[in-house]
Parts: sequence; C-alpha cells; structure tokens
Amino acid sequence: MKFGRELMRGVLRYANARRHWLLHEEMRVNQPTLPNWPQCDGAIIAGADPEVLGLIRRQSRHLVICSGNYNPADQPIVCADSVAIGRMAAEHLADCGLRHFAFYGRSGEAVAERRCAGFKQALESRGYSAAVSPVTWPTTYYWVARSHWPALTSWIMALPKPVGIFVQDDMAAHDLAALCQSQGIAVPDSVAILGVNNDDLLCESAWPPLSSVRVDFSQVGYMAARQLDRMLTGEPIPAAERWLEIAPAGVAARQSTAVMAVDEPHVATAIAYIRDHACDPCSVDKVVAQAPVNRRWLERQFMRKLGRTIHGQITQVRMEMAIRLLSDSGDTLEQISARCGYKEVQHFCRAFRQNQGVPPGAFRRSQRERGQ
Repeated sequence: MKFGRELMRGVLRYANARRHWLLHEEMRVNQPTLPNWPQCDGAIIAGADPEVLGLIRRQSRHLVICSGNYNPADQPIVCADSVAIGRMAAEHLADCGLRHFAFYGRSGEAVAERRCAGFKQALESRGYSAAVSPVTWPTTYYWVARSHWPALTSWIMALPKPVGIFVQDDMAAHDLAALCQSQGIAVPDSVAILGVNNDDLLCESAWPPLSSVRVDFSQVGYMAARQLDRMLTGEPIPAAERWLEIAPAGVAARQSTAVMAVDEPHVATAIAYIRDHACDPCSVDKVVAQAPVNRRWLERQFMRKLGRTIHGQITQVRMEMAIRLLSDSGDTLEQISARCGYKEVQHFCRAFRQNQGVPPGAFRRSQRERGQ
C-alpha cells in the first residue's frame, strides 16, 4: 500500500545521503514468523504483531516504529499527527456546508481514537457533534466477508442526512463506499465520505472516487531514519523527542465529498450542476438556466450561502481538480488546463495563481519535493 512505499522512500532519501548503511528490506506484512530477519544494528518498522515485534527487538540493537499505536517509552515513535488529521477532516466536511457528522473506524486502536478525538474537538468548536459508529472496522482481513455490513447499514440509515462521515483510513472508506453503492445510498448527496492516506489506487477504484486527508509518509520515513541515525551514533533520544508527529499535508478532494449542503433547493440544484459540469464548457448563464430564478437572485443566494459568486464556485471546483492533477498525475499543464475546463493554458495559470498564490508549475514542484 502507499504507506509502505512512501515510508521507504523517505528512509532512502535520508540513507542515500550517507550511504554507509547496508539496508535489508522486508516487505511482508504481519507474517507469523520472519525466519530470515537478520541481526542488525537498527530497524525501522511500520508496525507488527506482538510476536513479530518481539523477534525484531531481539534481532535489532535499535528500533524506531512509524505508528502511533505503540508506546514511546519502549522505543522512539515517528508517526502522522492523528489529532491534526481529525481536525482537518472536520474542517473539510464542515466547509462542505454539512451539519451532521459521524466517524467510522477501528475499536480500541490508539490511532483511530486520536483521529476521532481531533474530529470531534474541531466540530465542537464550531457548535456541532459527531456520532461514532457502534460497528467497528474489522481488525483482520475477515472484513472482505462483509459480515459487518448489515449492522453498519442500519447505523448509516439511521443517521440524519445529509451526513459527512470521516473514516479512519482509505481501506475502511473504500469498504464504506462499496456498502453505500450496494444499498443505493447516494454519495456524496446523502453520505459524504472522507478517508485518510490518499492511497490513489484505493481512492480512484471506489465509486465515487474518495476524498482523503493527505499524510506525508515520506517525511515520516525520513524523520524515522534520522532518529535511528542518532541512536546508531550513541546519541540518547530525550523523552520529549521520543514521540514525533508529522502534520497532514491537506485534503485531496474527489467526488465523495463534492457536495455543498444548503437548505435552498434552487441553490442546491445550481451547486450540483457546477459539481458535475464545472470542468466542461461551463458558464454562469448555464448554471442560472438550471433553476427557475433570475441571475441576480441566485448570485445573492450564492454569496449568502457560500460566500462566493457563481463564477467563484465554478473556479473553486476547477481548482480542486487542478490541485489533485498537479499532485497525483504526470499530465502536462496544457492537459490539466483542458481537463479543468480552460480553453487557454494562460487563463488556467492566471486563475490558479490567483486562487493558490503560486503558479501551477511551482505548486507541482513543491508537491514533488515534499514526496521525495
């Protein structure tokens, strides 16, 4: 999965600058035994079952774990800031105009609990609350049998709509999206879904494609290698530095949260049209034509409900698409410009700079540098 690949990329970015490390890569996940695990000076792991973790401890002089589910008193931890991830998720869903929220994740897992806590805290600061699913995401691969679906479906059906559901990670979000599709639950209009990790294969293979909080796993790996290097040179790690958290890198917005919940039906119709057609040849006149109201009234309602004009909402949807393509695709600026609904690349570049404060080329370079 993306977590392991990006984590390794960050470790290599640190190690390759020194190259006095002889690396052994073990890509198996939670195998009951690791008979070939060598005696080594240090190890960086993403997480492991207790038996495997015990073996690694016995074989390794030093250990750094890249998961927030472990105790830093036992070894240094470098992990994603799960509370900040939860806060970012709340802000994204609330900015969609939603007023009902829920969380779906694993029971008894520290990472899930911190993400849920950050989510609920951020919502409470805005005067909202969040329901927590009594049905937990299975902790083993038995989730593929979908035995949890009937109870999960009953919970979702009982939630007030429209609702924004923050899910612990992309795999669980993918499962939730599949359930909604099978039950005819409209995503995002009834249920908006937001995952974590921005695993492009999981996000793009779901229907509709999943929005996800970006986690800078490469930086997690880099900082883990830096911590290990300190230990290898005999430098003690102070207690205050045995738990390092990496901030989330934003939200990759896709169709699963492409909703703007408003209580005025004509405005809702116009917003839905923009969501579906902003990257086509789209104009304010075409949007106004979708509702039996005049342009001046609709413009006032957009400013009142969304804080921007109709044209501004078209641009916002186009910019969300542009950010995703610049971050995740190898398309040229000309191709991205066309896919975002611009006839001229110069117009696209000007709009992007006005919206993001930097030209699209500079934005793409910054994203690549972050992931190196």
